[in-house]
Amino acid sequence: MKYVALTSLLFSLSLSGCAITVSELKSSQSSFDGSFVSKAGSSDTYRTIRLMARQCLEYEAYSGNPVIVLSEFDGERKKGEINQKFLSQGLLINNTLIEIESPNGDHAQVSLYTTKNLLSTGIRSPKISDIKRWADGDKTC
Repeated sequence: MKYVALTSLLFSLSLSGCAITVSELKSSQSSFDGSFVSKAGSSDTYRTIRLMARQCLEYEAYSGNPVIVLSEFDGERKKGEINQKFLSQGLLINNTLIEIESPNGDHAQVSLYTTKNLLSTGIRSPKISDIKRWADGDKTC
């Protein structure tokens, strides 16, 4: 029993040492997968992509741990974030960030960042083409 607890503790510590924050995800050159300008404004684009992200990116991973989608939108700044996170050993590990903002006011700029390390192995991550399809109204995963 001691060894199981010790193994669990070491695994948890190793995950926390590798866990990537949202700011690290955004600043890493290798994490950036691309961006595009949506036909709609930021709030409509956010709602559309959030719906599809919840349908397509939330599931139970092979390990039995849940992969969840968390999101928030700031109407004043016209900026939103949709985060796909992997829950393991009580830690929420960032896997995907979809950033939606409206720099010019009319159309939303959508950017995709994904973790590309050992922690993301086996996690279903979207491609920029998927996000663009969803923003354009496609309802397929």
